[in-house]
Amino acid sequence: VSNLQSALDQYWAAKAVNAPQSDDRRGPAPGRRGAMEEVAVTDQSIQGVSLTRTPGGRRVFNKFSITDPRWVSSAVASGIRLFRGKKAFNSNPPEPLPMDDRARLVVVGDWGTGIPRARKVSDQMGVWIAGAAAENRPVHVIHLGDVYYSGWDFEYKNRFLRYWPVDAKDADRIPSWNLNGNHDMFSGGHAYYGTLLADARFAKQKRCSYFSLFNEKWRILGLDTAWDDNGLMDPQGGWASDLVAKDDRKLLLLSHHQLFSSYESTGTVIGTKLQPVLDTNRVRAWFWGHEHRCMLYDAHEKVGFARCIGHGGVPVYMSHKQNDPVPTPGSYEYRAFIEKGLEKWALFGFAVIDFEGPRLHVRYIDENGFEHKAEDIE
Repeated sequence: VSNLQSALDQYWAAKAVNAPQSDDRRGPAPGRRGAMEEVAVTDQSIQGVSLTRTPGGRRVFNKFSITDPRWVSSAVASGIRLFRGKKAFNSNPPEPLPMDDRARLVVVGDWGTGIPRARKVSDQMGVWIAGAAAENRPVHVIHLGDVYYSGWDFEYKNRFLRYWPVDAKDADRIPSWNLNGNHDMFSGGHAYYGTLLADARFAKQKRCSYFSLFNEKWRILGLDTAWDDNGLMDPQGGWASDLVAKDDRKLLLLSHHQLFSSYESTGTVIGTKLQPVLDTNRVRAWFWGHEHRCMLYDAHEKVGFARCIGHGGVPVYMSHKQNDPVPTPGSYEYRAFIEKGLEKWALFGFAVIDFEGPRLHVRYIDENGFEHKAEDIE
């Protein structure tokens, strides 16, 4: 289905899509909406296609021009062939990279849609990147995976690299990192390795989908849970165990998939392969994406502070009321939504993690720059 979406998107982009007439990162395409209405999903429209409204005011498609089925079916078939012939897994991670004791991580998940509100998230991430420089605090910028719909080359170029908040001229000064997500693998991971990780801003990752950073008190493990979907491709388990055995640093894990969830079923492979790491009782924090929500968890399954921040750029409805109970083992869920319009589109966001010796100070920021939650992790 994702490869079909990618094929249709590429077809209309080439044939008949009206893109915004400027490089405005937020504004709607001319004539698409009222100037005061938030662009909740997309700022593109199909040429020659009009929209009607229901009596309740919702926009609906009329019948639109028929696509070329031969072109689309060929593109889908190409995507499926790539999926079936996955890019070889790179099992040679870069050497663990030393990191400043006062470093800042700006972390976002499931951001690679390129839609106007995802660009707003990029703008707000840029504020915290610039703020780190003002504090003389080195900064790393990390994406937890998923470029939509299927990780095709044009999607990385047009939806991700174009809007990534680190400028190419700052590639050496501000390292960028990108984990693998399931949507990155829907076309076999070829463009994930060959386009995204080939970009100079991700050079320190050495075209490998897992990595480690460390400072005096903390070790970070960035894991690939998508080459094997919702798994952990070897030799990551042994690599992680070997690194952890070298010292007694506190551990911060990063991944696309979740170890557990209040809403979705999860597999057991990740936890099983990382059991020696979890058994050290030093995994103080684990940030993941995949679910398109911002969710904080109580200590669970030997993880002190598990955090889901997969709300970086995929439009979803906010189906919960503000005062609905948060299902266990959850402790907090950000439930704000766009208040203008008929649909309750959940707000996007990201996390800012500041290292302060043995303590992490974490802020949770939404697409409008509002800090809705802060906490200390020790």
